[in-house]
Amino acid sequence: MIKKRICVLGVAFIFLMSCTSEFKYQVEKNQNGIRVYRDSTIINIDVVNESIIHVKKIKVGSEPTTIPDYVTVLEPQNVAWDVKATEDVLTISTNALTVLVNADGVIEYQTKDDGKLVSETNELTYLTENGDHKVSQAFVAGDEGLYGLGQYQSGIMNWKNVPIRLQQYNQEIAIPFLVSTKGYGIYWHNYSLTDFNQPQNEIEFETTGEIEIKKEEQVIPEGGEKENVAAYTAKEAKKKNIRETTFIPTQSGEYTFLALSDHNGRMRGQITVSIDGDDIINYSTIWMPRRYSGKKHLEAGKSYKVVFQNTGAKIPGNLFYNKPDYNKTVFSSTKGNAIDYYLIAGENPEEVISQYQNLTGKAPMFAKSAYGFWQCRERYHNQEELLENAREMREKKIPFDNIVQDWFYWPKGTKGPEWDPAKYPDPDAMVDELTSLNLNLMVSVWPEVKNKALEKKYNLKKIESSNYVDIYDEGVSERFYRMLSDSMFHKGVKSIWLDGTEPEGVNNTKVNTAVGPYESVQNPYSLLVTKAMYEGRREEFPMERVFNLTRSAYAGQQRYGATSWSGDVEASWEQLSEQIAAGLNFTMAGIPYWTHDIGGFFRDSKSINPEFDNQYTNPEYIELLTRWFQFGTFSPIFRIHGYVSETEIWRYGKEFEATARNFIELRYELLPYIYSEARKVTADSKLLMAPLVYQYPNDKNTWGIKDQFFFGESLMICNVTEYKQRTKEVYLPEGVWFDFWTDEKVEGHGKLTVNTPLDKTPIFVKGGSIIPLGPKVQYATQKTDDPIVIKIYPGKDAEYVLYFDDNESYNYEKETYSEIVFTYSEENKTIKVKKGIDNYINFEDLPQHFILQIVGNSNTEEVVFEGVETEVDFLN
Repeated sequence: MIKKRICVLGVAFIFLMSCTSEFKYQVEKNQNGIRVYRDSTIINIDVVNESIIHVKKIKVGSEPTTIPDYVTVLEPQNVAWDVKATEDVLTISTNALTVLVNADGVIEYQTKDDGKLVSETNELTYLTENGDHKVSQAFVAGDEGLYGLGQYQSGIMNWKNVPIRLQQYNQEIAIPFLVSTKGYGIYWHNYSLTDFNQPQNEIEFETTGEIEIKKEEQVIPEGGEKENVAAYTAKEAKKKNIRETTFIPTQSGEYTFLALSDHNGRMRGQITVSIDGDDIINYSTIWMPRRYSGKKHLEAGKSYKVVFQNTGAKIPGNLFYNKPDYNKTVFSSTKGNAIDYYLIAGENPEEVISQYQNLTGKAPMFAKSAYGFWQCRERYHNQEELLENAREMREKKIPFDNIVQDWFYWPKGTKGPEWDPAKYPDPDAMVDELTSLNLNLMVSVWPEVKNKALEKKYNLKKIESSNYVDIYDEGVSERFYRMLSDSMFHKGVKSIWLDGTEPEGVNNTKVNTAVGPYESVQNPYSLLVTKAMYEGRREEFPMERVFNLTRSAYAGQQRYGATSWSGDVEASWEQLSEQIAAGLNFTMAGIPYWTHDIGGFFRDSKSINPEFDNQYTNPEYIELLTRWFQFGTFSPIFRIHGYVSETEIWRYGKEFEATARNFIELRYELLPYIYSEARKVTADSKLLMAPLVYQYPNDKNTWGIKDQFFFGESLMICNVTEYKQRTKEVYLPEGVWFDFWTDEKVEGHGKLTVNTPLDKTPIFVKGGSIIPLGPKVQYATQKTDDPIVIKIYPGKDAEYVLYFDDNESYNYEKETYSEIVFTYSEENKTIKVKKGIDNYINFEDLPQHFILQIVGNSNTEEVVFEGVETEVDFLN
């Protein structure tokens, strides 16, 4: 057997020499790709599949990393590819793309018809042992929009030329995956802090700001329990640290900026950068990230007044920028000895993200109840308070499926998943009552443990200089899950709110973890926490789908049954607007499930937000909450939350309660649509929430739109983000559109001004769509004999697959589900109803009732579907 293997390798080597001997450098071919020995650098290029290429460059003599690959799950596939050579170019071809390896080391990517996708450039590309960044790879950025990279609070939609620090922080999530309108994506495979488009220039200031370093003031609330964020906030420095200068651009065009505010982050303060009075960066909340991005069009030769305010920082701060002709996409990481990335090709962003999920894993389905309403607040203080509010929600007939216990349910003086018997005397009985109300309980647990008894019992090793468990240690990871399961899942808790998974509390990043230096692996901490929870719970409770909520994320995390939320944001119109762009770029980074605190976390003067005096009575805050609630209705996960707040909808006046109730009821009416779209997320790697550019990448008008998005395949949501805004300009891409509220057909496309009364947000439906609408229910799985309305929006042929399963288990992975396929003919005005995959419902015994309606046609038809193909003719 050994001899035979040697013989085969010898034949492969002879074949290689015959087809690549012309190339300037030595080349080795193996089963999955090639290796090029170019001077002091070895370039490995693997064909993962027809659309995915893995490139790794390393210096001769460097040792390969021992850090595990936490992200990719796809091994190189057995696909057809070949390599050809000239003296200056190696050409690798698959059925989907062409890779050109030039003698100067630059790699170019093309479509099969020779269309240019993207090319490396040697400018800003390096491997070094010196400097702040050890590895860097640059690509040429052309006429394109770039999206993804995670969640950031800049309000920016298109990342082309924009500098960003990819670093986990409360409110910011680093996912090093980028997708282009040109039909490619780049996954940068490095776990250390990474600068994207590191700026090449700095604005020097003529005036000098002052900083005042004050000891953080601790605030002990009534009762003596240091329970809240206020305990750790510092009073704003008296000195505002404001500097200004004059800036004269040398080029006309869009300048992109990066403000370095602080080296280690801080709590409280304000950072603004204004150019001639126009704020390009404006941020003020409790948790202040370290770096902020902005952009603005400037004219060459014109003098601009630049004002930089950096209140509360420990350093004066710096303002960097890239010029309009930067035109590069650059990943530069602080640790590592290899350039390591994956190039992913596809016809459009949808195909690229689908291939990316082939590489990094697909998102499993959540239980149907997870797509309902989540009642959450900071916080329910004891068992009876939580139950009282759950009962009142049911009595008031406000639909919801989930209620959440935030932190400080644990014994005083500790932190960790242990119930305080003084406040929660019988968690089992509490969960039993919630179950009787058809409710699920989620509980907040941190990967930070300050409980000696728990630490000893579960042998929880921590990362040095912190209270965060060393989740990189597989044994610690398993025992961390066991601790949560014993205290939560075995009492009937259905899901865990994994807070603080950045993690923010590792004060000394120079320490080691079980797999190596923390600095080399710090960004995927959340990925490993969610992995521990998903794998542990699936093994222990195999018939229950995993749902966890977490404050951070990383590439590949979609496969671990987790949703991320946008962190502790402040209630303001600016932050509402920023959440939309943040969420859209998060989902474009390949992770489909995301949410946010409806109404903001910091809400009013009692909630560390001086902008509003009283959240329950302030008219502007209630309007902000209304618009935020409308946005939340069409977010992948629908969840309200607030700090030191009672977030139940009846507490904000009758007008808000009525509007919120209407939107909650609409969410539940849309559940047949949402659940069927969620099936596409799992089966086809679709996005449940996506920017317009996801479906219309060739329409440049969509590239910067950040207040409109698609909810599922067919609903376009237009969000109102200004106070007292009663009209709004929206953009309709080419096609036929219908007003969701009135069914009115909208002719043409382009910009359109629409009315935005406070009790509505503009929604448009694509012509050629089919939307199933269910009956009103109080919880997602409530059984009813009322029919599902099938609304057909004409304009072109349409098809929709309505999906059914048991709503809870993983049996769908074995094709234990049923589909009903609705097909509409625009020409004949007929609707066919037939079975798709049918392994779950016996339609003869359980016939399905539908009312069919074509928008614009006054007739409706009732269909009782018993599994036999049916056709309805609306012309006769």
